[in-house]
Amino acid sequence: MQLRSAVVSDGSELLKLGRTLLSETDYYLRVAEERAQTALGMSEIIDGYIQRPGWHMINIWEGPHAIAEGVLIPGSLRRTAHTGILGIGVLRSHWGRGLGRILMAALEARAQKDALERLEFTVISHNRRARDFYKRLGYTEEGRRRRSVRYEPESSSPSIRYGDEIQMAKWIGPKDCIDLDC
Repeated sequence: MQLRSAVVSDGSELLKLGRTLLSETDYYLRVAEERAQTALGMSEIIDGYIQRPGWHMINIWEGPHAIAEGVLIPGSLRRTAHTGILGIGVLRSHWGRGLGRILMAALEARAQKDALERLEFTVISHNRRARDFYKRLGYTEEGRRRRSVRYEPESSSPSIRYGDEIQMAKWIGPKDCIDLDC
């Protein structure tokens, strides 16, 4: 296996990875139709990450196939530039092999190199496995966005379902900082 940053020529393979990730579970906010629809479109997204300072897209490869992805995007405003937003995905067939831990460690290392001090993301509330995983890595639950995710009706049930997002974060900055809320 190889961990490396995405390059523009990865567009086709990362398009396949994204489609598979987004179709395997309902744990993502985005659905497959909301990701790039062509290899060229995915290559353009990759190029956007490459061109923007502090933006990172990394993947784990098994031979010629991408099997996991992680992204890090720094805050865009002066007062939030110390905060990075994370996201990871691992193909279901590769769950339980430590790939999520590898991705999170690599993203945290990039965040520290870029002088980020806080990392955050949301996780769907019914994804208990992921919530427990992130807690083991030192992330804490900071809040809940109730019914922020809407699932379209399934053929087996005509009802619309709603899910909550759990806000999780980890402070990786200096320990001797001043907290205005203290």
